[in-house]
Amino acid sequence: MNNVLTGRLAPFFLLGFTLLMLLPGTGTLPLLDRDEPRFATASREMAERSDWIIPTFNGHDRFDKPALSYWLMRCGYAIFGQNEFGARFPNVLCAAALVLIVWWQGRRWFGDAVGWLAAIGLATCIQLFIHGRLALADLPMVLAITVIQIALAALLFPANRAWGTSPTPAPAERITEEDHAHARGWWWALWVSVAVGFLAKGPITLAVPLVSLLLLRFAFWREPLPWHRLAAGRGALLALALIALWGIPALIATEGRFFAVGIGEHVVKRGYEKFNGRSYNPFFYLTTAPLSLFPWIVFAPLAWFALKTRDIRHRWLASWLTAPYLIFTLYATQLPHYVLPAFPAFFLLLGEGLTAPRPAWRRGGLIALTVLAVVVLIGLVALQFRPLPDYASMLRPAFTGLFLVVLGLLGIAGGTVSGGKWLRAGLIGGGLGVAAGASLLAGGLRSASLSIALPSRWIDAPAGTRFIGAGFTEPSLVFYSHRLWLNDLTPAELAGEIAKPGPLVVVTVDRQIDPIHLFTGLDRWRVQTAPPAALTRPGWTRQTLAGFNPGRTRWQELSVWRRD
Repeated sequence: MNNVLTGRLAPFFLLGFTLLMLLPGTGTLPLLDRDEPRFATASREMAERSDWIIPTFNGHDRFDKPALSYWLMRCGYAIFGQNEFGARFPNVLCAAALVLIVWWQGRRWFGDAVGWLAAIGLATCIQLFIHGRLALADLPMVLAITVIQIALAALLFPANRAWGTSPTPAPAERITEEDHAHARGWWWALWVSVAVGFLAKGPITLAVPLVSLLLLRFAFWREPLPWHRLAAGRGALLALALIALWGIPALIATEGRFFAVGIGEHVVKRGYEKFNGRSYNPFFYLTTAPLSLFPWIVFAPLAWFALKTRDIRHRWLASWLTAPYLIFTLYATQLPHYVLPAFPAFFLLLGEGLTAPRPAWRRGGLIALTVLAVVVLIGLVALQFRPLPDYASMLRPAFTGLFLVVLGLLGIAGGTVSGGKWLRAGLIGGGLGVAAGASLLAGGLRSASLSIALPSRWIDAPAGTRFIGAGFTEPSLVFYSHRLWLNDLTPAELAGEIAKPGPLVVVTVDRQIDPIHLFTGLDRWRVQTAPPAALTRPGWTRQTLAGFNPGRTRWQELSVWRRD
């Protein structure tokens, strides 16, 4: 495997390995959560209108994010069709590019082994396994921030100077033409990436590098930096000009509402007001780190050891790692994947720590991985013998796939850290386990998905039929049904819509349960609000349907009410 680590095959192996992690199941996995179907549908609606400026969802303007992610998904649709794979493929490519950039930077700064370990760690952490395949704006933004952070390091403390000393050039130092060419390249990479990141997800692309620089200057390094190398005035003008190519037409077309809603509500307001009723916890990102960084979290102390040197590279990685956690800890709306921009820095530090001569710490991590693998294996075997209600049997492959994914990730981490003969076994065996598990997980969720099954219940509905979600208001239903839906109606509004003449379909939720309780046998069904009395009158037909709702991660029983 030495050629894989140090030879020309290394980037090709890493590319293939990352795609092995992310591609299986990506085309069959139903759209998850609530944001992914909104992005996928908005991209489709833009394509149907031949509009490159204003995204819409369910026929209404969608100002949550700038346009770049929608453009990328439209490219995926043009190649693979308007389906899940077409929406997700651009993000898979962004994830693969992110892994390769981390490998390249780790190899450039610390050597082949560090680059390799950092790239493998990033490619196989649970958070990238999830968000590296979802049709969201996060991966293009994380990729842009990573390039920005590397470019800042290249400009502020170039590699031709001794590490661990002040980056401020001495008066007699000669700056060669090659140095100028090198700086120009990184300058362009920096400011173009600022524009690209902003077009992907807005101001967070600026916040992470800015806070990182402040932390470096005043906390982790505390010495002057050659700020003039950034040429920030010209750079900001370049970035603004690139953003304005889309931003100005968008502001004109929406009379400024794109900025007022996109920045005012979805950036500023979420900073001080909890979104969707989520609670605030100042330790949220510390408590979710074991899951987000799984399985590599067991080696996290080794990343700490890498910080105990007077080396500006390590101090910069510490600033980079800390900035997203600091920003989003102060942010009222909290989600585990918000701190993804910190992950490249964490894995570069971890790669450094894993190559240091600390066998006791590595051995402790390997023991922890072995214990976890045994627990997961026991759970996988027990799962096969656990009885399930007949109506929920389609969930068994999904849970089996989830166990295989976890087991495969543990095997990859264990083999990679052990090295030697275990490296090949871990990468091949673990990689195939993750691929098989991801396929099973995706197939099981697809067969159980309510949003995919529901449209068959009104395939013969007459033209002009209206559709109402009364309890079941999942955005994925808009994507899979190719219909416009009335959702989030008050009781009075719902009664008014039902009273209108004409063909109508109403979907209500009868009861729901956490799918884990289907395996435990606990009877923890939650009965929903009774449907409006008007639906039970003559002229209506009712069909019932049970399945999994990925947007709510709940098993639900629905009623489909029709009036033709």
